[in-house]
Amino acid sequence: MTETTVAPRRTPSPLLATLLGVSTMTIMASATITPALPGMERHFAGTPHAEVLVRLVLTLPGLAIMLAAPVLGHVGMRLGRVRVLTGGLVLYTVGGGSGLFLDSLPALLAGRVLLGVGIAAIMTTATALLADHHEPAQHGRVLGLQGAAMGFGGVVAMLLGGALAELSWRGPFAVYLLAVPVFFLVLRNVPEAPVAAPGSGGEPTGSPWTARLLGLYLLTFLSITAFYTIPTQAPFWLAEIGGAGPVVTGAMIAGVNLVMTAIGLNYGRLRARWDFRVLAAVMFASYAVGLVLIGTAGNLWAAAIGMLVVGLGVGLSNPTLNGWAVASVDPGARTRALGLLTSVLFLGQFASPLIAQPIVGTAGLGGTFVVGGALGALVAVVLAGIALTRARAGR
Repeated sequence: MTETTVAPRRTPSPLLATLLGVSTMTIMASATITPALPGMERHFAGTPHAEVLVRLVLTLPGLAIMLAAPVLGHVGMRLGRVRVLTGGLVLYTVGGGSGLFLDSLPALLAGRVLLGVGIAAIMTTATALLADHHEPAQHGRVLGLQGAAMGFGGVVAMLLGGALAELSWRGPFAVYLLAVPVFFLVLRNVPEAPVAAPGSGGEPTGSPWTARLLGLYLLTFLSITAFYTIPTQAPFWLAEIGGAGPVVTGAMIAGVNLVMTAIGLNYGRLRARWDFRVLAAVMFASYAVGLVLIGTAGNLWAAAIGMLVVGLGVGLSNPTLNGWAVASVDPGARTRALGLLTSVLFLGQFASPLIAQPIVGTAGLGGTFVVGGALGALVAVVLAGIALTRARAGR
């Protein structure tokens, strides 16, 4: 069956609110358990390779998402996006909540794989539904609101996760149960995306494999690889430089999401003034400055400033990368492009600690953040050069 989107209709407020709520589930998936990592590592200290496996508990869902997202994009074309979305919320609840009672790292990792499939279903459908139910001129505003909702969800997840981690390393896994009320809101408020009937003349002409989109996938991978040094390495670095525990760590990382929320609320105005290349250059420049500040920090206050600067880049990343992908393909190819973007994004999450661990071994935790900042600076310079060249050429 070929999927093509017909003329979008104005989204009722309950539908928009529900889809924004769904979007918060994705950032809660990883951020929630970050403050529990040190406690989890102590609990499983007798397990071989526990140091790496505990970090994979945070990032393994990324591998599952990488593999599942493109498949679920095609499944959504056949079964409907809402069915895939609700199924994903069920897997999210079961896989995420399994950490409340499982007591072995292999079992925990299996639950995280299940969670990853659920996240893939949510991400490939929620953003597509937002785009399909809004006019293209509204995409900047709506995707900015999605980024703001994700940032707010991250604040809640980190604060709640940090508080629960003080009670037990299992505590943050209870946050995944918030998907249960969201599931029922989707059933009540979210209709299926309008699609044209087969043979109606609405064949898609866009491709998710254009040179522009391949470059966008690369930017997405580099962005998440650099940024994800924070949730995977910051709890250990903050403990080293300032003795930070789960609550302090959770609050500091929540500051990143708070800035993300503020950027998302104002993204529509930013997008009206600047094109995607400029916004992406600013995003990577923020990573560069913020990560270097964190890596060279001698106390928690200096690290907190660095995290807030990184938050500027995180706030720009979701609406810029998703918006750029949506604008780069015809509506009929939207789901496939977003599915591939989602795959690449979470591949970066999975790869980040694997790439960082050898750097930690040679340069230390602080040096790892500095290396991530250098990567951000390099990409920012390249993007700024491209944007300047195109501006001079009048394109």
